[in-house]
Amino acid sequence: MLKYPVAKPAGAGESSIVKEAQQDKGTSMSDEIQDNGGGSGFGWFLVGLGIGAAIGVLYAPQAGTDTRETLAESARERAEYLKHKSREAAAHVNTYVDAGKEQFGDYVERGKSAVATGRSQVEDYVERGRKVVAKHASKVSAAVDAGKSAYTATTSPVDGQI
Repeated sequence: MLKYPVAKPAGAGESSIVKEAQQDKGTSMSDEIQDNGGGSGFGWFLVGLGIGAAIGVLYAPQAGTDTRETLAESARERAEYLKHKSREAAAHVNTYVDAGKEQFGDYVERGKSAVATGRSQVEDYVERGRKVVAKHASKVSAAVDAGKSAYTATTSPVDGQI
C-alpha cells in the first residue's frame, strides 16, 4: 500500500522531507542491501564458480588425462598445420619477389636503352647544330667583310680621315 507524503507547513526544512519520505516507505537503501544480501556479489560469484565446476566434472566425456592428451594432440596438429601453411606462404612470397626482381630488371634495361637512344639523338642534334653554325658563321663573316669594303669604297677621304 502506497502512502502519499503529507504537505508540510511553510518553513519546514528539506531534511525533514527526505526523512519523511524514507519513513513513509519504511526502509532506506542501506536497509534493503543488508536485508537482501545484495552487498556480497563476490560471494555469489564464488557460488556460481563452484556450481559450474561441479557440473563440468559431472558431464565431462572422458577422464582428465585423456582430455589433456586429446588437447595436446590437437595443439600439435594445429602447430603442424600452421608450419605447413607458413611454408606455403613463404614459397608464394618468394615467387612474387623473384617475379618482381625480374620485372624490375626489365624496367632497368628499358631505361638504360632509352637513355642510350636519347644520348645518341642529342649528340646527333648537337653535331648538326655545330655544322649549321659553322656554315652561317662563315657567311656572316664574309658579309661583314663585304660590308666593310663597300663602306670604305663609297666613302671619300676628307682631310685624311677615313
